[in-house]
Amino acid sequence: MGTTVEWYDFFVYSTASSLVFPELFFPDVQQSTGLLASFATFWVGFLGRPIGAVLFGHFGDRLGRKRSLLTTLGLMGAATAGIGLLPRYEEAGVIAPVLLCVLRLIQGVAVGGEWGGAVLLAGEHAPQGRRVILTAMVQQGTPLASILTSAVYLPFSQLGDGEFLTWGWRVPFLLSIPLMAVGLAIRLAVPESPEFERLSAQGKVASAPVRDAVQRHFPRIAVCVGACAVPVAGTYLAGTFVLSWATAHIGFPREKVLSVVLLAAVARFLVQPLAAIAAQRLGAARICALGLALYLLAVPLTVLSLGSGSLVQITLGVCALESASAIVYAVIAALLTDAFPVRVRYTAISLAQQLAGVVFGGTAPVLAQTLVTAGHGSLWPVAVYQALLAVLSACCLLALTSARRNATASAHTVGK
Repeated sequence: MGTTVEWYDFFVYSTASSLVFPELFFPDVQQSTGLLASFATFWVGFLGRPIGAVLFGHFGDRLGRKRSLLTTLGLMGAATAGIGLLPRYEEAGVIAPVLLCVLRLIQGVAVGGEWGGAVLLAGEHAPQGRRVILTAMVQQGTPLASILTSAVYLPFSQLGDGEFLTWGWRVPFLLSIPLMAVGLAIRLAVPESPEFERLSAQGKVASAPVRDAVQRHFPRIAVCVGACAVPVAGTYLAGTFVLSWATAHIGFPREKVLSVVLLAAVARFLVQPLAAIAAQRLGAARICALGLALYLLAVPLTVLSLGSGSLVQITLGVCALESASAIVYAVIAALLTDAFPVRVRYTAISLAQQLAGVVFGGTAPVLAQTLVTAGHGSLWPVAVYQALLAVLSACCLLALTSARRNATASAHTVGK
């Protein structure tokens, strides 16, 4: 529930960057340039994520997972509410987009410490053999937040342009205040990770987690970054670029396209638990490979659906893309958690996930729009780019799971 609140705040911005920010904060430029500028501010949040990973990873590995998570939630709620109170460009001039970028950066810092701590707080409580299932439950916060975002925006998107651009877009941001209060109440009741408490009782807590993680585990962190390419990029391509394309280029009404995003989030929410159950029984590596293969098939289907101009076909294409990405996303947390020792685990998995966010997630809408512009309106360069990401994820996941098998074999040999 806490993760749902945190990601709701982050996704509210994603939706607004497609629907209203070009007109509110970049009104004096052409439509395609305004979208690029809006997506660039969207990416600023991803630049803050590694900062949050380092900052909250340090405190999470030094002082505990719970304290970091309480801080990230409060910081995120304050930044999101601040965006909802911003003046428009017409009212404040260039200061408006500058403040937008600053608050987006703070959002990024907060979410940079969120994912790793939430995954660990669940995974390190998990009984033997149940880590995949429990970390996947935390991953459910992401599609649930997307569902909540779309559901909140839908009624306001049906307002006239004047009302929606004046006050309607602000309400979803201001709702972060009561949601934050609920999230904080829930997190205060969650006990600290037993694995961290054991480490702390033994006096083995890392004195400099960031330094230790980078010096001793950098190659593995880099492999984990590549492994996260598809589960990170796929979400933002479907939820941000496709949303803007369908409204700005095809001309579908906001509420219809938001309905598509809502259905895609529901598909992700339903697929992820099934993928986690399958991974628990058949192995995480096999399920990740299945998800990546399906993603390679879903990418051209999504491109064809966008070119068809049919809302039904677009819905099916986006749902296919989101579902394939969800299969990998559901089990990647357990793979990353198992890849690092407890004393630097918060820092290492946070860095891996958030660097992937910078390189592959935040750039997805900007790069997709740039490729479409360079390709004179063709979406096929975007398909090639996504296919390359799938190949990269497959290679890195293979390396990660091979290292995991070798480490397990070595442990058995030492035990004998």
